Amino acid sequence: MVRVLVTVEPRMYREAIALAVQRNRPEAEVMLVPEEILDGQVEDFAPHVLVRNDSDGVASEELLGSVVCYMEVLYTDDMAARVSVGDRSYEIEDASMEDLLALVDEAEELVSGSSPRASSKRTAGQTA
Repeated sequence: MVRVLVTVEPRMYREAIALAVQRNRPEAEVMLVPEEILDGQVEDFAPHVLVRNDSDGVASEELLGSVVCYMEVLYTDDMAARVSVGDRSYEIEDASMEDLLALVDEAEELVSGSSPRASSKRTAGQTA
């Protein structure tokens, strides 16, 4: 199961992002925390995906050592995002929830070593 930490400001954005992930990927665990109060609770949560503002402070490696995918929201006219997965990094102009959900799926694959979205689609399409 993939764990997603959302620290985006303002709070309404953080809540909307978390709700979209929870509704579309109900198997994912989601935690909302303002960046300024990251603490041991986050370390215990051990997130795989971090969604944050590009202007957030850098959290310590102990707290975020489990993160395999980052999405940094770049506050521009079109809400671009910088994505990092391992040693790959790229920007998305006008990032969407679908982009974030694809990142959650990629993190799930990295963590579990399989493709859960593809296997669940196959299972749903099978008849007994």
